[in-house]
Amino acid sequence: MSLLLDALKKSGDKKQEGTGLSNLTLEDMPPSRTASASNNASSNTSSRTAGEAMFAAKKKKTSSGGWKLGLVPTTLLIAVVFGSAYGYYVWLQIQPPAQPRVVQRTAPPPAPYVIAPIAPAAPALVPFIPPQPPQEKVAPAQPVQPMVTARNEDFDAPRNKPKAARTYSTPAPGGITVQRKVEADTVTPALLDAYQAYQHGDYTTATQGYREVLGKDPHNRDALLGLAAIAQQRGEDETAQRYYRQLLVLDPRDPIAEAALTNYSPDAGNTESRLKMLLADQPRSATLHFALANYYAGISSWGDAQQYYFNAHTLEPANPQFTFNLAVSLDHLGQRKLAAQYYQQALQLDTSGNSGFDHAQAQNRLNELTSAK
Repeated sequence: MSLLLDALKKSGDKKQEGTGLSNLTLEDMPPSRTASASNNASSNTSSRTAGEAMFAAKKKKTSSGGWKLGLVPTTLLIAVVFGSAYGYYVWLQIQPPAQPRVVQRTAPPPAPYVIAPIAPAAPALVPFIPPQPPQEKVAPAQPVQPMVTARNEDFDAPRNKPKAARTYSTPAPGGITVQRKVEADTVTPALLDAYQAYQHGDYTTATQGYREVLGKDPHNRDALLGLAAIAQQRGEDETAQRYYRQLLVLDPRDPIAEAALTNYSPDAGNTESRLKMLLADQPRSATLHFALANYYAGISSWGDAQQYYFNAHTLEPANPQFTFNLAVSLDHLGQRKLAAQYYQQALQLDTSGNSGFDHAQAQNRLNELTSAK
């Protein structure tokens, strides 16, 4: 490369000399110097020609720039490209059709679970205790007279002899005649009238009848129970409790008074045990069974409530209130067939419609149960 630059520099110097010295005259030189000059000129000319050839070759190489292939490689390359494209096309054709892609939508998050209050399917229970029908008073038994053995003249006389008429007189001492007067019982008919008035919903007449009985017998249990039940029906709870407490004063073990007062002052710790103690002494009291069933129904223990409602109904099968509450407990337990049976029985027993439960509601529930069969 340095030789090429030197040759170019020398050739440039020669041109300058040719242009700048054109007006000069040539002098004859000695032959030796002429020969050496000619030799130098020829060497410079050959060097210049070689440099120009090398520079032209380099410039041509740089100007071409591209990568040139021969005909055979180019043909092979084109064949490979077209063959690959055709093979890929054939491969696509022999593939099974792709299944359509189903876009799965993400389900929205579930809404928070809210417990909705469930309305009871069965009608409401009847907690109060209705008055009892008046019980007829049984006359006390007469004392047994001692047997006296006496001689009977009739058996001693002949049988064909007619008997002589006899008169017996018992003179009273001191000339006083004793006569026994039997007074008619006016309390029981008044109680029956008051009870029938209560059954027909005529509470005013029933109240007057029961108070009339209390005027003659202040300790009459039936009259006190009737007035207490009427006070319950009218929502006069304090008056009802007063009558029930009067009954407990007369008899601390009165089952109806005890059972009724538990509805006004329920005590979860004592009510159940107290009622069970009373039932142990009086297992045949339907009212105590009914009161204990009401307690269990109040705490939603429907299995126990149904058992004691059934006991009360068994002891008093004609009581529509006991029958109705038994139907309600069976309804809560899902025993639809039995519940419908007792609903119908309660409606048939309560002909007056004053047993405390809603006839229309009971009839609607009965229709629902019978239509669902």
